[in-house]
Amino acid sequence: MKKQKEKIDYGMYAEDINGVLYYNAPDYQFTLTYEKYHNYATIILKSKDIKITKNNTNLSIKDLKEYIISEWFADENENTRKQNNAKRKEKRLAK
Repeated sequence: MKKQKEKIDYGMYAEDINGVLYYNAPDYQFTLTYEKYHNYATIILKSKDIKITKNNTNLSIKDLKEYIISEWFADENENTRKQNNAKRKEKRLAK
């Protein structure tokens, strides 16, 4: 029998409330500044794209946004960056 990885619950989840996706963690909550960003395949999310709705941490808003980018979107941003760069490289080589 194959051993399964233990799932760790960090208390992080997202929920749709009245058409707005709220991201929740034990000490903070946020949304994206524009809901349409959820449908974009080539966007790299930055701190300006995040709207903090609850902050019960010891972090400033700026620091919390940077933390959120690293915790929630770092892998996705890196994959998007690689795909975008590969597309640009293809276009340059095609000329």
